[in-house]
Amino acid sequence: MKVNKITKVYRPMREFGKLLKDIFSPKESSHFWIKVSKQFNTKKEKEEFIYKTIEFLSNEIKVNKNYYNLKQ
Repeated sequence: MKVNKITKVYRPMREFGKLLKDIFSPKESSHFWIKVSKQFNTKKEKEEFIYKTIEFLSNEIKVNKNYYNLKQ
């Protein structure tokens, strides 16, 4: 166990467990995973992939409209 500067106990295995839970039970999770290629044949393919990824993320990520009202 490692203690950080704020004297909060940091448990890396719990964080790893949360990641595994998100992978194996995606319907219960508020996170999602995407697989990204590291290599492309042309610069155009790379730019198209980046554009499609941004479009996908903007469609998938939901914004809580009540968050701003709750924060005040």
